[in-house]
Amino acid sequence: MSNSEKRSPLPKGHSMRPDTSSAPAKQQQQQQPASHLFFTEWTFTTADALVLLLTTALAVIVRCHSLATPGQVVFDEVHFGKFAGKYINGTYFYDLHPPLAKMMFAAAGKLAGYDGMFDFKSIGLDYEAAGVPYVGMRLMPALLGVVTVPAAYVTARACGYLWDTGLLAALLVCFENGLVTQSRLILLDSPLVFFTALSLTSWSMFWTKQGRPFSLGWWAWLLTTGCMMGCAASCKWVGLFLFPAIGLSTICDLWEKIADQRISPTRWFAHFFARAVGLLAVPLAVYLFWFQVHFLVLSKTGDAAPMMTPEFQATLKGGLDVSTDRDVYYGSEIRIRHSNSRSGYLHSHHHPWKHEKGSGQQQITIYGYADPNNVWVVYPAVNRTVDETDGPRKVQSGDVIRLRHKGTGKFLHSHDKKPALTNDDNKFEVSGYGFPGFAGDANDNFRIDILNGDSKSPGSDKSVQAIYSRFRIVHTRLNCVLYNSRQKLPEWAFSQIEVNCMRNSLPRMSTWHVEYAHHPNITADVPKATYRPLTMLQKIWEYNKHMAESNESLTGDHPFAARPQHWPWLRRGTAYWGGRGKFIYQLGNPIIWWSSLAACLLFLAIRPVLFLLDKRHIHPTLGGQRSKYLSGAGFFTVAWLCHYVPFYLMGRELFIHHYFPALWMAIMVLAFTVDLVSARMPKLIRWSMYIAVLAAVLYAFQVFSFITYARTWDKETCVKSKWLKTWDFDCEHAIGGVRATDPPPKVETTADDETKQQQQEEDAVGDGEIIPPVVEEKSQDNTEEKPQEKAEAKGSGDAVADTVAGGQIGEPQFHVEPKFESVHEDEATELESIANNVEAGEKHDEL
Repeated sequence: MSNSEKRSPLPKGHSMRPDTSSAPAKQQQQQQPASHLFFTEWTFTTADALVLLLTTALAVIVRCHSLATPGQVVFDEVHFGKFAGKYINGTYFYDLHPPLAKMMFAAAGKLAGYDGMFDFKSIGLDYEAAGVPYVGMRLMPALLGVVTVPAAYVTARACGYLWDTGLLAALLVCFENGLVTQSRLILLDSPLVFFTALSLTSWSMFWTKQGRPFSLGWWAWLLTTGCMMGCAASCKWVGLFLFPAIGLSTICDLWEKIADQRISPTRWFAHFFARAVGLLAVPLAVYLFWFQVHFLVLSKTGDAAPMMTPEFQATLKGGLDVSTDRDVYYGSEIRIRHSNSRSGYLHSHHHPWKHEKGSGQQQITIYGYADPNNVWVVYPAVNRTVDETDGPRKVQSGDVIRLRHKGTGKFLHSHDKKPALTNDDNKFEVSGYGFPGFAGDANDNFRIDILNGDSKSPGSDKSVQAIYSRFRIVHTRLNCVLYNSRQKLPEWAFSQIEVNCMRNSLPRMSTWHVEYAHHPNITADVPKATYRPLTMLQKIWEYNKHMAESNESLTGDHPFAARPQHWPWLRRGTAYWGGRGKFIYQLGNPIIWWSSLAACLLFLAIRPVLFLLDKRHIHPTLGGQRSKYLSGAGFFTVAWLCHYVPFYLMGRELFIHHYFPALWMAIMVLAFTVDLVSARMPKLIRWSMYIAVLAAVLYAFQVFSFITYARTWDKETCVKSKWLKTWDFDCEHAIGGVRATDPPPKVETTADDETKQQQQEEDAVGDGEIIPPVVEEKSQDNTEEKPQEKAEAKGSGDAVADTVAGGQIGEPQFHVEPKFESVHEDEATELESIANNVEAGEKHDEL
């Protein structure tokens, strides 16, 4: 370490560099107040150890109290408990969140003796009757919540604050009702807040090592920060907001260093690359590592496998194992699949188009699973012949062909008619046309344009090869391409997916490939084609793409959804569970939420004023606390903004629990603000102020402990606790209320909107099975000529959602207004609906 980077030592027990704001005015003009984080090491004392021991013990009591209550499935335990069982059994499933938190629950369940067989099917199922070790599984997030309490103390001390301010920060985290509620259940947010808090604690500790760059402690805290950031992102993508928060701090630091002439360019680049490794490479490696573990554990195929590409399914035990003739000839029987979605196969059947704009000719659709009516025979174009003197001729890129539907004898056809679901002038109806003795017309002619082939299969970019060639099907007369609209057709078309012929279409939804090919006159051994399993990185990439699509599609009008502008002032909470005279309603501690919001807004108001005053060479000292306040409160206010403001840009449905990481940061700002206000007060008055703040917090904690711990309460107590009219827990269900003895209602989970949205899309998604026509068992008669049966089959998926959403609560429970729902029901329920929809032959392109 160069001498130029050393800083003057500070008094023991104090972690900030000396504050220049209290220096004489002339000196202030020469040495401006620090504008960024300038922490130095603080000495860990016996007092610190006692405070950490006290706050940890208190947090254990608060977080772990009455974990066995209620002894039933609560809220999103419906999903994450079930996912833990999937890990234990090694069965593949899909979820729109990264895997780490769910794997932690699986590990906790395994250690507690959970065998993975309990299905967590609906809210209210009895754990004890089924012998589920749910207390052990709930203990894990509770202990993670415990750690966030002493972490707040360590963070405050690292930011230069004395033990009393650190204690205040820790106790505010300890007695925050929302964090307590969330950490006592099998939910993802407790691991997320845990890793988020440790990331910020580690980063604060890293800053205390700035006087000794590249030392062992410096590297240890930098790499720990990166590991914690990677783990936070591996729990939920909300953890990614740590990157702009810590990234902005890093940019400011490097900017100051590049202007410091005492630091050589070589030294500056060493700082740059160290941070690039610690804050970018390490988190990425951690994120990829947990996904690799995820896929290694979930090695068996499952109900969710059909949501993925065939190449992905081929990596799973019991998944796709397809082998088909590789080359496509004139006369081959083929099955054509849409390439860039999971919609399914080009399909037809004995039913006409019935829309007013249509031709009344035979329907052409996309159907979700293998069926005899997906098979087509390749013919030359109208009035053309193919020289087959030397045997069957391969279909080449640029060839004009006709496709004859094997089951009905109709040719694939398009013409100047509007499709069923749009009036777009660039889209045309696709139909099946022809009759015995009719040779066809020019509207049956389509050109095959190969877009790309497989580099490991030579010639796949020149001639059509099953699986390996990706191509567009171009109507030669209209100059349009066969296009997957991804829209469900009406019941008269069996709710299958519309296919039309579109001009100026982008390749993504107009790319196809042959999944099965066989020429009846070729009996000799021929080259085979098969789906090649994806590499681990390819699997991770595909899975994350689906996660992004799923998150974007989560829109709705859920009764407990809340937009970001309503979170900080705690407009309303979320109903989790209910029983006779008691319930769990996710609601934060109002004193903490409102005062932490005020503290963050206060900093945002003070900082620009100080900036303008500095320009006038006026440097307010803020009671001698300026540098400490601007560094600590400034960093955590920026972190709060980074974890809060991005939600305004999201169109997806949001809930109050999305605010919890930002809340932890706002609590730190609140503690620092109380310190600022009381800094110049006599010690007795200062401590009295701290006690008054804690007394108000403890009072609110006790008031709302009834809905935090599912304690039995009466109507009068319930009514008194309704500080805001928008808090929609119904006191008529408390003891003494008119509905206290109502029979248990059906209960929904808050992610039901997401489930319904995803299920609507899944209703038409293909299951991805590869079954040669010769072994297919389904027939046209039993799959499509019975609309009522089809509707019933579709309803089976809805029934699953209704069952999960509306399970009876085991304990006598009140009627809820509005209904209880669970925040991520969609994610788990969707998997059951997928299984039923596979059987019903209906799914959709995207979740």
